Amino acid sequence: MSERLMNEADLVRVTGKKRYGKQADWFKATFGIDVITAANGAVIMTWSTFESLQAKKAGLAGDAPGTRERPALRSVHRAA
Repeated sequence: MSERLMNEADLVRVTGKKRYGKQADWFKATFGIDVITAANGAVIMTWSTFESLQAKKAGLAGDAPGTRERPALRSVHRAA
């Protein structure tokens, strides 16, 4: 994966949006995340982060600790 930052043209191509605020809204609607922005409002995103978000959304991301659903707990003590 590339650690290279997405440039302005990359973000327009991926989101279909030209305005920084609309790009941030797109990431929120598509992936449910609040993106990091520069002082001028430009979205700051690496290609590897974007690819990881896509993989997670597609269900292809590996199980990281804490991401799997835990089984229900049962009491070891019987109710009286």
